[in-house]
Amino acid sequence: MKLRVFFVTGVLALFLTACSGNEEQPTETSKDTESTPSAEESSNAENIDLKDENEAQKSDSNTKENEEKSSSYENELKMAESNVKLPTAFPEREVSPTIEINKEKEYKVSYNAESEKVGSFSGKQYTSSEDAIQAIEEFSNGKKVGPFEEGAVNLGHGITGYGEGATGHQYFSWEEGNWLLSISSLTQDEMDHAGIAKKIVGYLETHMLPAPQEKGIVYIDYPHGGNDVSVDVRWQEDNMIYRLQTTHVPLDALEMTASVS
Repeated sequence: MKLRVFFVTGVLALFLTACSGNEEQPTETSKDTESTPSAEESSNAENIDLKDENEAQKSDSNTKENEEKSSSYENELKMAESNVKLPTAFPEREVSPTIEINKEKEYKVSYNAESEKVGSFSGKQYTSSEDAIQAIEEFSNGKKVGPFEEGAVNLGHGITGYGEGATGHQYFSWEEGNWLLSISSLTQDEMDHAGIAKKIVGYLETHMLPAPQEKGIVYIDYPHGGNDVSVDVRWQEDNMIYRLQTTHVPLDALEMTASVS
């Protein structure tokens, strides 16, 4: 009788052990399935990586091509080569330059992408650095706001901007180094000057504008409606003033300006 009990108990123990082992196996299989990406997922990831790499290569290729075009146009300009500067990066990536003014003391090159005008860049030589500075000051006159506490806005990165309204217009400005950045629009359009300024400040944390010897200005003007914009960038280096003009959005204008060399 005891032998039969022991036999039954042993069989039961073996049966329970086998069941327990079978229950654990699906868990391990499930875990392996979750941690191993499918062939489709791997293929998609590779395609994304290849796409990003291709876009980067395309951008580098266009930038190099624009640099080569700028270099060839520098040789055609009559101004002394040491004073000639031109942008090499554009929002359309690939542009066609055209010389509009070609004098010993002044040049101007316009840039087009297909039928659209991207902008223009010019350099003008003055008699002295004082005359060049005076020209910048005359253009900057009335475009600086503040500083005063009431219209102050924290733009981040330790920079404060100031806004005010007058005669149907809204004005906003701030300074970064030797640069004055100024925004103008009609009051009725209710443009978010502070919001635009914060985007520009953030952009300039990773993109460096040319360094003016004394003064530089980025003037952003939104005409009636606020749907269009005109950006005028000017800065002084010794007795030269360099100028970029575009009707593209401000960040595009800054991209072109930052690429000037």
